[in-house]
Amino acid sequence: MKLIIFTASSGWAGLSRIVSDISCRLPETVHQTIVLLEGGMRYPYRGKLRTLGESSRKHLPVRGLRMLLNAVKFRSILKQEDPDAVLVFHHDARAINFLAQVSLHASRCRTIAVILDVPTQYKRYFPGSRGRLHNLLISHILRHAHRIIATAEAVKSDIVSGYGVAPGKTDVIYAGVDSQKVAKMAEEAVDHPWFFENVPIIVSSGRFVFQKNLADLLAAFALVRKKRPCRLVLIGDGEKREALKQTAANLGVADSVLFLGYQQNPFKFIARSRVFAFTSLFDAQPLAIMETMAAGCPIVAYDCPGGTREMLALGPRKSSDGIEEAEYGLLVPVGNVDLLSNAIMRLLEDQSLRARYSQLGRERARHFGIPEMAEEYFNVITAAVSSIRERSTHRTLVW
Repeated sequence: MKLIIFTASSGWAGLSRIVSDISCRLPETVHQTIVLLEGGMRYPYRGKLRTLGESSRKHLPVRGLRMLLNAVKFRSILKQEDPDAVLVFHHDARAINFLAQVSLHASRCRTIAVILDVPTQYKRYFPGSRGRLHNLLISHILRHAHRIIATAEAVKSDIVSGYGVAPGKTDVIYAGVDSQKVAKMAEEAVDHPWFFENVPIIVSSGRFVFQKNLADLLAAFALVRKKRPCRLVLIGDGEKREALKQTAANLGVADSVLFLGYQQNPFKFIARSRVFAFTSLFDAQPLAIMETMAAGCPIVAYDCPGGTREMLALGPRKSSDGIEEAEYGLLVPVGNVDLLSNAIMRLLEDQSLRARYSQLGRERARHFGIPEMAEEYFNVITAAVSSIRERSTHRTLVW
């Protein structure tokens, strides 16, 4: 079997880890080509690596023109590699693959679209022509895909109800985490002085983009710090970095916020923090939450559209103060900064609750294994490729 795995640049650390985990565990009989929009792979992989070189076209004023040029280049790769299937991640890659494949009428290549976001939320956060264009494009992409992999049940429900996707066309495969590896990495030494002082640390990890909504975390942290000494560590990078630094300064907490940047090993910092805060507006299946559970750090999270609740709660357990004390972490309504600060305070103050969530989180993370995830991906890919081969054989026999 010849497979193309088409994904974003290596700047998407969580996505890159998922792609790496799948690539390294597929059978050797699968001949892989990894195609990136730009850059290289930070994590191990099998097969060839190719890039579209998107960065060379970033100066173009119209994003749609860049996408069309990338589609032309990807179309050339499809013709050269002649794959049986394309496993496509990331919204830009899905669009480029769609544009490339619709022009290859004779192609028998199967498209398996992996949905790592919550598509209907773009209607809410990107109103106007941008939102309408995204909605139209995702509709065509989902209709064109031969199989769809959703990374949470909530994501499957989103595309079924929002775009009319047939439920039987979509498989739910949760991302996996190597709990033993995370635990080992968490033991590595940390040299920053904050982690040796008796001041509790709140931590968050991820890309600095609008979706991650870290301004809310800074606002909640400012409220918490008025009540007790604490510090905030932000791991990651992105387009909102300078804006977040300015927000911290405006709130008067800049001296208590550490921007660590991208870290090859974020777990050693997370494991030594008292609370992990997750403030996304929407998220399919947050890998950061799973890895944080594996590292043993208690979690406070916005109950956002997507798979966050599936990671932290087995069922609703509402409390009278609006903070849900779920099985594996605390959940609060999206956008309620006051409740977010109260939930952070609860974990900071309640040592027994932190110990319980630390233990249960580690147990929960072990349910999401990487070998099982890779096997499920392989089964979906194999089924998709087998379906076209069976139809092709049938046509030959009839003729």
